[in-house]
Amino acid sequence: MKISVLVTQMLILFLMIGCGWLSGKEKLLKEEIIPDFSRIVLNIGIPGVVLSSATGGSRFTVSEVLLYLLGFFMFSVLCALMAKAVVWITGIKTDRRLYEFMYMFSNVGFMGLPVVEAVLGKEALIYAVLFLLPNNLMLFSYGEYLMRDKKGISLKKLGNPPVIASMLAIVICLLHLQLPPVLEKALTSMGNITTPMAMLIIGASLSQAKIREMLEDYRIYVFLAIKMLILPILYWLILSRLPIPEEVVVMMILMMAMPVPSNTVIYAGLYQKNIKLACEASVLTSLVCVITIPLVFAAISLF
Repeated sequence: MKISVLVTQMLILFLMIGCGWLSGKEKLLKEEIIPDFSRIVLNIGIPGVVLSSATGGSRFTVSEVLLYLLGFFMFSVLCALMAKAVVWITGIKTDRRLYEFMYMFSNVGFMGLPVVEAVLGKEALIYAVLFLLPNNLMLFSYGEYLMRDKKGISLKKLGNPPVIASMLAIVICLLHLQLPPVLEKALTSMGNITTPMAMLIIGASLSQAKIREMLEDYRIYVFLAIKMLILPILYWLILSRLPIPEEVVVMMILMMAMPVPSNTVIYAGLYQKNIKLACEASVLTSLVCVITIPLVFAAISLF
């Protein structure tokens, strides 16, 4: 992938985020309506993106889909092991489980899908859709275990619209279904709201944050360097040596270079974790990803 293309796309996203930031500062996007806008993106926009990516079927067979799902699940396990290793190597004593959660998971749905579509095009979205299913399975099982110190899986949370849309998209692909043109166009139009709305929401959320205070703790710099730069490069070093199509590898690295999940703060508050650290990580990773993602791929191009 050409770095110039990536930089151009990230600049476009940065400008959208900037518009959101200005909207937040000028109270065009008020803090109290940001959750409502987020629900629109999650429940309407992202399902539209996912389903429209599968229109017309795909070249995948059942065995290929199962192989990709298994591969992405194994990659999630690798991410869990890497997160544990990083926490151990850096000598983190307090908030160990919160750090493991943030190192392991990224914002693959709310921000990852729009970025993959913007950078790699609609053709690569089907891989991202397949990636989403095992990731969410791990998030709502092992991820919640890390945050609440209890084992178990939240089946109810696996029934959210993006996951349901992902399952439907896989069925459409496998059966090579051709949706009616009207429905296909409607899904595409709904999906088209996702990227601009998601970036506006991120920008508006950043406008409410006290970033200068967050930067006073040196530990956050270590976290940002490892999470946003070192880990994605390490994942590329591993994946690039495996018999995986280059487009899939790029998609996976893009996903892992995303900010921490948007529900990190929610979990931290719900399960009495360090909500201040969760807020700082969520805000700062969202802020720096526009810079760190091109840096990751620039570093990769040197190998």
